[in-house]
Amino acid sequence: MGPISANDADSAEAGAVLIALDLFLSTGWKINGHLIVEIGLKMVYNWCLNKDMRPWSLQTTFSDIERKIEQVGSMVFSMADQKGNEMASTLAVVGSNRGDMFKA
Repeated sequence: MGPISANDADSAEAGAVLIALDLFLSTGWKINGHLIVEIGLKMVYNWCLNKDMRPWSLQTTFSDIERKIEQVGSMVFSMADQKGNEMASTLAVVGSNRGDMFKA
């Protein structure tokens, strides 16, 4: 998978969900329960739960996400606690200042 061009925080967060799924699948781990993906932005959380709300510009990203969810098996989306997400905020700032995508 190549870098996802992100012009705003919402599309960057959707891209991060896709990268998280890629990383999980690359480990080869099998789960007995649910894989829980914590999302920091309410809009992206809603997009993950409701296909009808997704912007047209991110349809390809969400198609890729759905394909990967099928490979994982069982997955749950969770809203992150905004006050407890300092590391994600720091990585978002660092990422917005870089010209290319990186994985942390």
